[in-house]
Amino acid sequence: MFDDKFFEDWLDTQAQKVMEKVASGEGIAPEQMMILMLKAQTNHFAHLDVDLRNEMILLREDMDKRFEQAQVETAKRFEQVDKRFEQLTSRIDHFMIWSFATTVSVGGIVVAVIKFM
Repeated sequence: MFDDKFFEDWLDTQAQKVMEKVASGEGIAPEQMMILMLKAQTNHFAHLDVDLRNEMILLREDMDKRFEQAQVETAKRFEQVDKRFEQLTSRIDHFMIWSFATTVSVGGIVVAVIKFM
């Protein structure tokens, strides 16, 4: 595969040679101008890469915070649902006790009435 370091070193030396010509006031050929353009593009890409990496780091941190908040909110909601189920279970238990007591009482009354008749 193509070695990036080899290419960067070659481009740096070529760009330096062209810049020396420009600094001395000499004209440059279109091929030499292309070397400068290529050097400018690689510099631009390098800066874009750094910016993109920093942006991704910030995005990842933001997403981590959002996921943590979502987990906390979800846990709170489950706790609320759990409390509601506990209340509902307690109501059902009380109703079952009341129903059983009522059934036994009415049954006792019916048996007592039948016995005394």
